[in-house]
Amino acid sequence: MKQYDVLVAGAGCAGLCAALQAARVLGAGRVCLVEKNGICGGTTTVGGVNFPGIFHVWGRQVIAGIGWELVEQTRRESGKPLPDYLCEYPMVHRHPEYQISIDAVVFACLADERLKAAETVVKFHTMIGAVRECGDGHLVTLCGKDGLYNVAAKVLIDCTGDAAVCAKAGATYELREKKDIQPMSLIGKMAGVDMDKVRKYYEENPPVLDTMMPPAWHDFKTFPGLMHFGLKDELKDVDLPADKEYLRHWLGIFTSTPNWGEMTINCSGAIESHSTDGFSTRTKQENFSQKCLYDVAWAMKNYIPGFEHSYLTAIAAMLGVRESRRVICDYEVTLDDFLAARDFPDSIGRGAMPAGTHDPDGETMCVYDLPAGQSMTIPYSCMVVKGKENLLVAGRCCSYESPVANCIRCMPQCMVMGEAAGIAAKLAIDDGVTARNVDIAKLQKRLRENGGIL
Repeated sequence: MKQYDVLVAGAGCAGLCAALQAARVLGAGRVCLVEKNGICGGTTTVGGVNFPGIFHVWGRQVIAGIGWELVEQTRRESGKPLPDYLCEYPMVHRHPEYQISIDAVVFACLADERLKAAETVVKFHTMIGAVRECGDGHLVTLCGKDGLYNVAAKVLIDCTGDAAVCAKAGATYELREKKDIQPMSLIGKMAGVDMDKVRKYYEENPPVLDTMMPPAWHDFKTFPGLMHFGLKDELKDVDLPADKEYLRHWLGIFTSTPNWGEMTINCSGAIESHSTDGFSTRTKQENFSQKCLYDVAWAMKNYIPGFEHSYLTAIAAMLGVRESRRVICDYEVTLDDFLAARDFPDSIGRGAMPAGTHDPDGETMCVYDLPAGQSMTIPYSCMVVKGKENLLVAGRCCSYESPVANCIRCMPQCMVMGEAAGIAAKLAIDDGVTARNVDIAKLQKRLRENGGIL
């Protein structure tokens, strides 16, 4: 049986950073990264969300580290270096700022290169079948196209988003009722857009009816390029077919990408479902969301000047899941923690987004902001699974109250938590302790040395 020091489940933003950070210091073949898809990046790549912000608030950077390195390198390799924010944008005292769009293909290729350089063992098209504790470590059953087989790992890091590993390992978790949970989204892309014509149209016809988004998001003006919410104004006087009437109340965001003539559609298709449900429910959600994307593209092509010759070029291969299982860890981050911008003694990084959630109806949001200059820290203890010694979570399945979600589940925060988990796993191996008992001062020192902002 193959034995690893660290096994990371999930190669999204959290898992990628965890595996890279652990592998670059532990050495060849000692870290295994397991991913259900055939590409790294998760939401950034397979999910189609090619804007992994926010890294800056109140005119300063608050999130850095290995994830930020990848974002910077992706922009350089794409021929689109990061802008000088202080020159390009006015200094505005609001939250959030500076959304950054990237080329997802370049991001994935760079991730592969870094994993290979660190001699990480990567297993694509593989899922976790079962987990059981074995001494201080874990016996893990992997499920791939070639069948089932077992591996052993001392430290296990769950970066699956849905806490699939923790659930199989017997960890306690929270999962809200379907009627209360945040809706899933699906990303699509359109090409052939006349960007100049679209910009001119919205300059001459600013939105009036599309006010369902909270002010904190309507003021989100530092997204590079064009951003627009909903279709109420565009469809106000349109006689729609019955099956497309719902588009009048559709909540979605469409934004330009770094590529000229291309738009991303972030399409919220809300039905009551859990991302952890079986194949039939998941298929129903996929079908619903794909139809919604197709309908939105139809409406934009027919009713927004500049989209006349556009066409839908891609539908993401993975739903964007905002909420599912949240694992019970040694500490649960509360809304009061966020509102107090609490500096935790075991901080491993900061959150740059407002707190809040998308409402289950798929049309509205609840947003909690912070006073100018403030941001919340993320404690290591919200990643240490309660009752487990060498099981960590990183990403949106860590421990927090549901209203905090937006400040802790987004991609930069996942990168921060993944990097911290990878370093913590390395420290646990080196010092002969469990992941629960790593020296926090050492962890924080390593994070700062890597450019982290605590």
